[in-house]
Amino acid sequence: MLYGPASDPETLAMLQPFREQIDRDGYCVVNDADPGHRQEVCYSVGLTQQGLPELIAGMEDFADFPQGAPGLLHHLVRMLLAQGGGYGEGDVYEFHGQWVRLVPETLYKAHCNVNLALYGGEFTLLHVAPCAPNPTERKSTQPICLN
Repeated sequence: MLYGPASDPETLAMLQPFREQIDRDGYCVVNDADPGHRQEVCYSVGLTQQGLPELIAGMEDFADFPQGAPGLLHHLVRMLLAQGGGYGEGDVYEFHGQWVRLVPETLYKAHCNVNLALYGGEFTLLHVAPCAPNPTERKSTQPICLN
């Protein structure tokens, strides 16, 4: 488990490709899993540097989306950044027929190793959850809980 901000040479070397992508694109997406590989997620890194919440999505929630959850997260982050980054809890977005809602995190931050190594505990997360286009309808989603 990485806790940061990291300063040891081994962790700094591991973080270098992520830092380079953040410098180039403004963010990157990291695929991760709990130690027992019971749940796989992807999450953004780099939005914290822009004063924005990081985003996290469960892989199984977007298995039917082209390029899965990582593809969806890339699309969403690019769209949100292009709109000026003014997003928050409860916001709903649609692209390529997939509706999502940004909801409070259900993940323990300790499992977002790259964010922890870069920012310590100084970052926030919003869970990207699939939703129905009609706000009165509910769509089944898996909580992210890698504890």
